[in-house]
Amino acid sequence: MGDTTLVIMAAGMGSRYGGVKQAASFGPSGEWLMDYAIYDAQQAGFKDVVIITRKDLLADMQEHMHKIWGDRISIQFAIQQAPADANPERTKPWGTGQAILATKALVKNPFVVINADDFYGREAYEAIHTLLAACKTDEPLFSLVGYPLQNTLSDIGSVSRGVCTLDENNKLISITEMTQIDMRDGKLQNENADSSFTDIPLNSYASMNFWGFTCFLFDELEKQWQAFYEKNRNEPKAEFLIPTVVSTMMKAGKVEVQLLPDGRDWCGVTYSEEKDLVIAALRNKINQGIYPSDLSA
Repeated sequence: MGDTTLVIMAAGMGSRYGGVKQAASFGPSGEWLMDYAIYDAQQAGFKDVVIITRKDLLADMQEHMHKIWGDRISIQFAIQQAPADANPERTKPWGTGQAILATKALVKNPFVVINADDFYGREAYEAIHTLLAACKTDEPLFSLVGYPLQNTLSDIGSVSRGVCTLDENNKLISITEMTQIDMRDGKLQNENADSSFTDIPLNSYASMNFWGFTCFLFDELEKQWQAFYEKNRNEPKAEFLIPTVVSTMMKAGKVEVQLLPDGRDWCGVTYSEEKDLVIAALRNKINQGIYPSDLSA
């Protein structure tokens, strides 16, 4: 069994949430959501952590991680930043694909990529660690933990999700990004740009950006990023997204993606009003003994 790395994407802007939610306190001792991800990953067997962040957040993240984790696990930081010749008026990060590319010099093992502001549940880390630990470092086999789409909806408003299409062996065929998903009159639907509605099968799985990769990803990621940037360098909101990168590789026959249907216990904070719900869910898990009340202890 080989070593595995946890990569946490923590450079986002939190536009729907209205703040820097990756650095918000959720635990009773000031823990961030990503601290629970690190704890779960460490329990599952992951050996080290790489956090992708922005320059303006780096010092606070370093201070917090040292306070919570000390030297109990190796934590490195990668900076997602705009290219030197990018439009200086753009403030939005360039997307999840470019974020992961920032870790190329630091990641040497099969690795998981997650969002900093989502709670994924320990069974997901255990399932994907088992698969990744058996992979060769440059093997063209990726993985994705799938969550029942119905379990990832919000009571506050519509959500944006990558909806998975699978073959009979749970291999990924495609991910369709849908940005206005909600339950309407008992139907799971997405509202399209033209105000029409697309029905979604109730048993669909959603991608919550819980990816398993090998280092086979990086060269292709770099090639696709260069092509994307040449085309979109002056676009104020264009994003280089990892599902698009993976889909392009799948269509070219370069890689297979195994969906792991082990995602059960997801919760997140798309909207600020959901923070209290997540805090209550974590408190319940602490009371059950799943987590200590102080992760720094």
